[in-house]
Amino acid sequence: MEHWRVSPWHLGGLVTLFCLGSGLCRAEQTSADDNGTDYEFDNSFIVGSQQQASMKRFDALAFKPGVYSVDVYTNESWKGRYDVDVKRSADGKPIICYSAEMLRNFGLSPEKLSAANSNDEKFCGTLSQWNSEPALKDTFSASALRLDFSVPQGLMDASSNGYIPPQFWDEGITALNIGYMANYFNVIKSDDNDAGASAYLGVNAGFSTQGWLLRHSGNYTWDENSNENKWNSNQTYLQRPIAAMKSILTMGQFSTNGTFFDAISLLGLDLHTDDLMYPDNMRSYAPVVNGVAQTNALVTVRQDGNIIYQTTVTPGPFSLTDVYPSGTGNDLVVTLQEADGRTSTWSIPYDSVVQLLHPDMSLYGIAVGQVDEDGLHDKPTVGQGSLQYGLNNTFTLYSAVTGFNDYQAGQIGTGINTGIGALGLDVTQAKTKLPSGSHSGQEYRATFSRMFGASQTSMNIQGWFNSSDSYYSLHDALYARDDELRGQTSTNIRQKNGISVSINQQLPESWGSLYLNGSITRYWHYSGKEEQYSVGYSNNWGRLSWSLAFQRSYSNENETDDDNGTTSSRRKKEDLVYLSFSYPLFQGEESSATLSSNTQFKDSSFDRSQLGVNGSIGQDHALTWGVNANTDKDGNYTTGVNGGYISPWSALSGSYSYGRSYQQASASAEGSVVVHSGGVTLTPESGSTLALVEAKDAKGAAILGAPTWFDNQGYAVLSSLQPYRANTIEIDPKGADEDVQFSSTEARAVPYEGSVVKVVFNTRREKTRVFVARQSNGMPLPFGSEITDNRGTSLGFVGQGSTLYITGENVKNAWVRWDGGQCQVVLPASGSQQLRCL
Repeated sequence: MEHWRVSPWHLGGLVTLFCLGSGLCRAEQTSADDNGTDYEFDNSFIVGSQQQASMKRFDALAFKPGVYSVDVYTNESWKGRYDVDVKRSADGKPIICYSAEMLRNFGLSPEKLSAANSNDEKFCGTLSQWNSEPALKDTFSASALRLDFSVPQGLMDASSNGYIPPQFWDEGITALNIGYMANYFNVIKSDDNDAGASAYLGVNAGFSTQGWLLRHSGNYTWDENSNENKWNSNQTYLQRPIAAMKSILTMGQFSTNGTFFDAISLLGLDLHTDDLMYPDNMRSYAPVVNGVAQTNALVTVRQDGNIIYQTTVTPGPFSLTDVYPSGTGNDLVVTLQEADGRTSTWSIPYDSVVQLLHPDMSLYGIAVGQVDEDGLHDKPTVGQGSLQYGLNNTFTLYSAVTGFNDYQAGQIGTGINTGIGALGLDVTQAKTKLPSGSHSGQEYRATFSRMFGASQTSMNIQGWFNSSDSYYSLHDALYARDDELRGQTSTNIRQKNGISVSINQQLPESWGSLYLNGSITRYWHYSGKEEQYSVGYSNNWGRLSWSLAFQRSYSNENETDDDNGTTSSRRKKEDLVYLSFSYPLFQGEESSATLSSNTQFKDSSFDRSQLGVNGSIGQDHALTWGVNANTDKDGNYTTGVNGGYISPWSALSGSYSYGRSYQQASASAEGSVVVHSGGVTLTPESGSTLALVEAKDAKGAAILGAPTWFDNQGYAVLSSLQPYRANTIEIDPKGADEDVQFSSTEARAVPYEGSVVKVVFNTRREKTRVFVARQSNGMPLPFGSEITDNRGTSLGFVGQGSTLYITGENVKNAWVRWDGGQCQVVLPASGSQQLRCL
């Protein structure tokens, strides 16, 4: 079989030019069973002599039977590139024979199309032979090398929505991707010794080749006051996706999945299902860190005592969506350090809710390794295993085990799809052996989630309690054992029971939105309890956006009596009220400005307030700026400025503020360095799965939807690609030299997770020269005639008025060919005189 591929440089561009621009053709679109999308140029539409037109070469009727490598789209969703055998029917029209496997790859359900034919492994037929539904159509275009299916939803394979088969997953190129976030924060005080500077450098580096990924994430911290500086290694591992098993293998330093037990850092091996590889994948949950800053402030996020994120925020509300914990369990502790030295700390519950699985779908996980926690002196070898199985539409069963020599725990549970919401119930039995004695107990957990579509209400409830103080979680057992082995009394505070509730309500029409959150936690051997409640409301009034939030917290300050060892607790209450406004002063294509205000009340009295203006200027709003002023209940005033710039190489930002007794300054930089065979590419983008986009001579062009541009070498980087999914990459040629031509400006990539895939856009640098030439008898050259060089390479075409449009600066001789004739014209280096074609 022959493989036919038509050059998009000429046929696609010229067909578009003549058909759409001149209206000189008629088109008939039918299914592949009939004739595809056909174009036939009709000379009768041309004003003047029809003999002076040569359009037959643009007809798309006469396709050649053979195997075509085509892009397949089902309901405009790309399904991959396949080799399709196209034959000619008796009346000369293209027909395609589909097997059940082909249709399934294309996203159709053979069983729904025809149960009888789907059971016959040898059956192959046209789409109309599979099903006669009139709305079911396929359209084959030989010129565009594209096969389109229009399929009613009832005949689709539901599991294929958005899914790309593994044969199209791209392992990527050999490349080193170094993502970084650097931050420097300095406070100078005139009346306090707490002033000082601190610095943070977070690095997430990955070296990928042939599907393997070597990744290291860590951070360097320095503090002037404590004179401490150290490098913290969070994770270093070698990873390999295994497509055939829908799994991923990890070896090295990593954190376990905290779905069933506490997430801990191990030095060992992990093999688990990668649900991203499934059509109905369940995305990993990452919490959003919300807060309100009164000054240019430093935000630090810790998990298990380790810093996992740090950045500087400007005054006003902030929302951090790129905080990625090392596991899927253990709360996040957020510290907000204001420019004047004030700090506030709060925790974000971070615990995975068991997900219901589709019937017959299973997930598994196996991990084993030595514990790699900095706070431990004795580090035993821990093993874990888990299995989830979707029994039917109602029940999902799961079980897990974990342990080491002195600790064993097992868990069984079920997820239930009830008529009122999703319910998860499980029990964990744990046996702990400590130097002081053995302990055994149970923990019971229940989770509930519900989205009420009619009322737009989402609700999440989690509750747990331990049967006795003899129950130890994995984290509790590790640290209690470590303390006793060192002859110390365990200081680990263990939870007794707790409950957390979260409700989000979208109110009808223009009534805004409302949220309610609350949590209560009790601990063993400590009186009292910790409570947090918050309620918030937000809405718009014209262009004005505003929000009101109330937060109440109860905490306990515990004191131990050294004489009798008893512990007493003093209950402390704190109320906070936040009122925020935001109003856009103007919004233009290259500039914008917004006025904002934030006021905080504490325990029924005014605490502090902030007023500021923030904006952006320049192309793509790359330059940001802000000014703000603050006051508090003691009459202290603060002013500050901040700015940022998204350059082609890095995202830069800085801030400065001045108060009565202090000065503050900070500087930050964020981005990635990608090292590849073509050189080194810098980008303000950062992410673990990247596309290295190549378009030679395209310096200044941009990638749509991302703040990234092509550099001098013709490279750009696009981050945040979805692994195992079709990612569309589009180029905006604006900014590139006018003489740079793109063969296409859109492509797709389906990357492996953590890979760097290379996407190449073919370009050529050419200038179009324009001449006027006539035949030797003085007659104009036929409109649409092709212009070639002596080797037959196409250089352009003849336009209206016998005008020659020729690409290529060094062409001296050109041949004009039309139906039934040709001639040669000698092209001058310059000048606009009329030429003769002889």
